[in-house]
Amino acid sequence: MKNVIKILAVLIAAVFVFSACQAEEPEIVPEYENETVGAVNLGGFKLRWGYAKSGSNEENVFGFIPGTSFADMALERKKDIETNNNCSIEVIYNDFGSIGSAVQTSAMSGESIYDIATNESFVFVQYMRAGYLAGLSNLIDAANTAKWGTPNMLQSLMWNNGLYGVLPYAWPDLLYTSFGYPIIVNENLIAQYAHDDPREYVEAGTWNWDLFEEVLHQYTHQEGENIIYGMATHDAYFAMMMFLSNGVTLSEYVDGEVVCGAYTNPGFVALERAHSIYRETCRDCFHPDDNTSNVVSNFKSGNSMLLTTNAYEILGHSSSIMYVMDNVGILPYPQGPNATPGEYKGYHESMLYSTSIPVNAKDPETAAFILSEMYEPFDEYKTKDDIIEYMATQTFFDIRDARVYANMLENTEYGFFLEGARSLIQESVESNSAVSTLVEQHESQYQEIVEKYIQHHYSAKVAIYGE
Repeated sequence: MKNVIKILAVLIAAVFVFSACQAEEPEIVPEYENETVGAVNLGGFKLRWGYAKSGSNEENVFGFIPGTSFADMALERKKDIETNNNCSIEVIYNDFGSIGSAVQTSAMSGESIYDIATNESFVFVQYMRAGYLAGLSNLIDAANTAKWGTPNMLQSLMWNNGLYGVLPYAWPDLLYTSFGYPIIVNENLIAQYAHDDPREYVEAGTWNWDLFEEVLHQYTHQEGENIIYGMATHDAYFAMMMFLSNGVTLSEYVDGEVVCGAYTNPGFVALERAHSIYRETCRDCFHPDDNTSNVVSNFKSGNSMLLTTNAYEILGHSSSIMYVMDNVGILPYPQGPNATPGEYKGYHESMLYSTSIPVNAKDPETAAFILSEMYEPFDEYKTKDDIIEYMATQTFFDIRDARVYANMLENTEYGFFLEGARSLIQESVESNSAVSTLVEQHESQYQEIVEKYIQHHYSAKVAIYGE
């Protein structure tokens, strides 16, 4: 078992729903042309940064555990910005609800409370739509995806052609529990039963749906009354990852119109294959208990070779998998015929440490400058390869695991879960009905989701990054 220190990242939130609609992001001409410009005299500007604590509300330093090397690096960065730019940065740590309420209160009262706010994205998405956040497209270089996050990672905070939140993507550790759903491998059981290490299938480019079916049967063992199942998974997790594994997204252009990927041919093919594997060809290979917590405990107890779960259960708390098991591997979901080889999809409903500028910040341009300086990569971890090497040596058991994990995070898709976009996908494996019947039954529901939400997020993504 590796001695891994991770941030506790479970945040359970109530979501504020507002009826107001956000207008297109107004153009703000930035004061600073480049993201890092060296010393700039900010005239003693006093910046207030509201920063959400993690799930158990323990103290942190810009998300890091106090006293760790990353916390020290963040504090040193803060000190350098204050010294070099004649400003002060006051960080107010509070629970996610209080940070969110302050942003709402500021917008409704006109009072400036925070100049920058960091929270879960699913809290901020409602505020963005209500007009409570300042647009960032003209304040930061969104094209710098290695620093701020990829378009997929940021899509929840895009609206009406504007970008309203970014991530500390260039910093190690913080975002590793924000997505789902990798396949976890009990490598000890794999060796005990003399199976090939499935990582080799990924390396060879043969990890596809057909091989997956074979593996599920090979990995299922019955000895008397004792059964080791091929996989333990929550049905919705399995359905979503099979859907995404065919190169499908929840929002895309088809013939010039925004549609949900479930209503494309690759999406339909993926849902049919998910239904077939889960309910027919491999039904006896899945552990019968699909409760989200029980699938993890069953895997830890050695009752399944493979597990599909969220990243929080892998790294996010003291009893998560990387703490209590001494030899596990990480796999992407097997790829379907329409997937781009080597591009492994993840899935998220919210991104931790999403960072926005409230609409009533004292000076959005100055806040954006300080934010940009603060979220520069640390000197010891300048590149993605540096971070993957860190993950391989400090977090995982094999560099192949780190590469897959980083790949899935980079390509994670926003799931529009709160808007109801997972219902059809989940039902494709829960229901005995034919997928074609379910697709027809849900068509009007999905069309409404597209018109009210998905098209506004997706058109913003295209406006900012291009097709």
